[in-house]
Amino acid sequence: MKKLLQKLPSAGAGPLRIRKILEWGCACGLLLTIVLTAAAVRYQTVCARVCGDTLRLHILANSDTVEDQLLKLQVRDAVLEQVTAATQYAETKQQAVQTLRTAMPDLQRTAQRTLRHAGSSQQVQCRLEEIPFAARRYSGFWLPAGTYTALRIELGSAQGHNWFCVLYPALCVGSSEARYADTEENALVFGGYQVRFALLDTARSVWQKITD
Repeated sequence: MKKLLQKLPSAGAGPLRIRKILEWGCACGLLLTIVLTAAAVRYQTVCARVCGDTLRLHILANSDTVEDQLLKLQVRDAVLEQVTAATQYAETKQQAVQTLRTAMPDLQRTAQRTLRHAGSSQQVQCRLEEIPFAARRYSGFWLPAGTYTALRIELGSAQGHNWFCVLYPALCVGSSEARYADTEENALVFGGYQVRFALLDTARSVWQKITD
């Protein structure tokens, strides 16, 4: 009888077990919150770095008429050829921006001359500025939403559909091997981005203990 009584659980064993399970559950929930918050912060940080390390081209047509849209494409082709030659040796976005600042008068003359040869009297305005862009997927890569430095070329009243691409890295106008210097930025832009933390392994370990 004595041995049988020793095998029986005490009256407080049930509540104590439930309390431990609740404590582990709360700890796991808190840890998961920390992991998800850290992942979100990390993701936003990488997105911000991509915005800061990217130089875009933004060409706005005078209107959406077929004529004005064709003029936009003619200006695009003429400017891209000149921009590519000017920025092909830039090793950073800052170098590319500085090169464009120097080349800006020539770029505007090129765009204006292209319009004149096409028989258009539209005026051209070229400038570098910070512009908010929505997230956009190109062929082969993706850019997050954010504020980017862009070479903005306005044709006439600049009320038509625009054309935009990436000057640095030369993702649209240069070699297909163009990449960011940072591994995480490349993973985000070209796919395969994963946030991995030591905390995630800890969370898995805690969950394993609970389920065991």
